[in-house]
This record gives sequence, C-alpha cells and structure tokens, in this order.
Amino acid sequence: MSHEKPAIHWVTDHSPAAGEAMFAATRALCNLCGQLCDAKIVFDQGRVLLVKWCLEHGRSSALISSDVQWYVDSMAYIKPGTVPLHREIGEYKGCPDSCGLCSRHQQHTCMPILELTAACDMKCPICLVGDTPAQLTLDNAKRALDTLVRCEGQLNMLNVSGGEPTMHPDFLEIVRAAGRPEIGVISVSTNGLHLSQNEALLRELIERKVVISLQFDGVEDRTYQLLRGEDSMAAMKLRLIDQIEALGGRTSLTMTLARSVNEHEIPAVLDLLFERDSILSVMVQPLALAGRAAERVERDVLDAVTIPEVVDRLVAGSKGVLQRRDFSPLPCSHPSCFALTYLLKTEHRLVPLPSLLDAGNYLDIIKNEALFGTDMDSLIRIKDALYDIWSSDGVIPDRESVLKSIKGILLELNTLDCCAPHTELLDIGTRNIKSIFIHHFMDRATFDLTRVVKCCNHYPQADGRLLPACVRNNLGSVVL
Repeated sequence: MSHEKPAIHWVTDHSPAAGEAMFAATRALCNLCGQLCDAKIVFDQGRVLLVKWCLEHGRSSALISSDVQWYVDSMAYIKPGTVPLHREIGEYKGCPDSCGLCSRHQQHTCMPILELTAACDMKCPICLVGDTPAQLTLDNAKRALDTLVRCEGQLNMLNVSGGEPTMHPDFLEIVRAAGRPEIGVISVSTNGLHLSQNEALLRELIERKVVISLQFDGVEDRTYQLLRGEDSMAAMKLRLIDQIEALGGRTSLTMTLARSVNEHEIPAVLDLLFERDSILSVMVQPLALAGRAAERVERDVLDAVTIPEVVDRLVAGSKGVLQRRDFSPLPCSHPSCFALTYLLKTEHRLVPLPSLLDAGNYLDIIKNEALFGTDMDSLIRIKDALYDIWSSDGVIPDRESVLKSIKGILLELNTLDCCAPHTELLDIGTRNIKSIFIHHFMDRATFDLTRVVKCCNHYPQADGRLLPACVRNNLGSVVL
C-alpha cells in the first residue's frame, strides 16, 4: 500500500475470462470517470466480480467477494424490507438522484450516522470524509434528529460522527439533544486524541452512557503510520481504553483493514475484545477508497479485502473461539454490506450465540440490531430463545457455564417491564453479550445500486433527507 501516488490504480483492461458466469444485472460506477453505467455481477474462477460498461471508457472490473459460495449462501439471509413511518422524498426521479429516502428504497433506518463536522485533528490518508469544510449547526443537528424520529418513531442507536465530532463547537449540546426518549444508545466515533486530553468531557459522555466508538487499527505504531500518517498512536489508544474502563465506560473498537498493512493485527484486537469487559464490540471495515482515500491511496481493485476473507482471518486469529459458521450477513441490509456474530459471556470463555440458538430465532433477533438487545421486542425474543436453551437436552458447548450465564440473564430480564428505558436494556445486553461486525463500505469500484436500495445505514441531512452511507460517501456532490 502506497501513499506516494496521487491517484488510484484503477483496473480497466480486463477482458471476459473463459468460464465467466453472469449472476445478476445492476447499475454501477465506471472505475475511471465515476459515471453510472450498466453492470453485471459475474462468477469468475471462484471469485465474484462487478463488471461495468462505460460508454466512454469501456469495460472495468472490481472484486466484490473472494468466495462465490459465501456470496451465494449469503443471499438466503435477505429479509423483506421494513417500511419507514415517513419518507422525505415524494417524487421519484431516478436512482440515486431521488435519494432521501424515496419510494423505491427497500429498508428503513437501523443505524443513523449524524455527521457533525468534516473538521479533524488528524489527516488520515484513508479518510472516507475528505477535506470539505462542512459542519452542522446546532439547530440543523436538532432538525436532523427530528427527522429521524419522524421517520422511525424510535431508534435503538444513533452514531455521532465526523471528521472528529468532538471538535464541533457544540458537540456536547448535540449529544445532550440526542439524549431524548425516542433514541436509545448514543455512540461517538472518535480517533481518541481529544478525549485522551479532556477527562471532563470523557466523564460526561460516560455519565450519559455514551459508547465510545474508538478508531483502533491495531497495537503497532507502524500500522498508524501507514494508515493514519501518525506514529506513537497505539500507546495513546490503549491508555484511553484503560481510562474509559476505570471510569466505568464502554468502548467499541473500529478497525480499518488494509491489504499488507494490518491483517496480522487481528489477533491482538480480538484479544482486547475477549479480555476486556468494557469493550462491547469490534467493527472491522475493509479499506474503501472514498473521500480522501480516493485521491491518495493506490490499490488494485481486483485484490481488495472482502467479507469472507475477513471472516477467515477473524476465525484464524480467535484461538479457537470462532468458526466460519458463526458469521452471517445482517439480514436487514444487503448481504454484501455486513457480516456479524454475537458471543455469550460465561465464567470460562465466550461462546458464539449461533452455536446455541436455533437459526431462525437467531436471525429474527439480529435482523434490525446495531447492538444486541436494545429494544424490548428483541429482548422478548431473546428471552424465549434462552428459555428454549435452558429446557433443551441437546448438546451445548461448556453446558454448565452457559446455563449459569443464561440463568443470570433470565433473572435480569424478569425484573424489567414493557416500559423499561433503553439504557437498562443496553446494560443487560452489554454485560452478557459481545459482538463482532464486518462492514464493507462501497467505493467507486464496488458501488452497486442493488446494494444501495437495501441500505439501512443512513446520514440524516439538515434539509430532511436520509442519505444511504455509500451514496453520501461516493456521490455526495451529485445528490447534495
């Protein structure tokens, strides 16, 4: 991976291979000019490629999955879309020009991202946001929150992001405004620099039960030098994790994974997840070339890191905790966007929930969740599923420890009523369950409209629109 050249090495000269089999037709972006063009998804020598035809630049290709079988199997996880309570776009004028959400969009908002500012105290070469000076005012942020509530009624989770959101002059006021009864869990995506130097701010976030979603690419300084353009970052991030834990806070680690840079760091990141009670989850994001990364990073688009490879690396780095079968797509999004697993804490070890729960119950529980069990409806399903395990005489790994943990969860759940606040539900979930997510953002090479229309990861805008994340990242200048 190099930061020396100013442009991506787009692959454009691949002719059809013998045995290439078409799977589906779609619309995508030309690798060179970024214009919408006809495309197809093809199977080629065990891989899945997105092949496009631009009137000006001809054929171009990109890798979207390194494993045909994973890709085909993942299609079984698609669930019918949930209709939002309200759509901001009344007249459909074509996709993606009508984004916001339009009548053709097939999913509601599971995980909104409130992007406060593009300002940042770092200049990461791989930043998805770029160098635009955009910043939400406090009033516009409140309007965006109103839009989310109008469209969804109730939200299990809201992510506050940037740039570096803690640099926004009204950051705390916006976090306070987001602490409304319709919004459950608030997370803040941060590089950690400002929080590591401002304990008063960190304390208030923890007192408000905000989850600190920390950018965490590994434990080696070389990784941060290559990905973030900064060295001596690893020690600061580990100290901040210690500080959050000492103050009683919760952390989620977000790891950008880049070829030949930090694949070897996965075992160390998993060790932190497995060993620290204060760390709720790990999110692995294969490198996407959008924003600043599109201008500064070179990559062969036929050698991208894709979800099945990440799954295999997580399994290999888990010291026997994980198996490939423990991971499944997130059913509410397109199956090429997310894969995930949940792990039950026991006194001896972590046990993947898919090894305990009936497949149908498990998929029903996770279908709209950014964090496990953040609404009462999901917890009722979880409760029923746990009772099934408790009464089962089937084979359960580490049975006594698992049943002891399940008994504790059931006792806690039985103390809640139907009006229990989100924070109480989160406390039960996060004390007992950890999660691993893989989120494969699209860039120009991998952008696919069939994925866009299933997106449940939306940016609320000041004008009322809700933009799918990868539309915002790749076509912001077109649709804004």
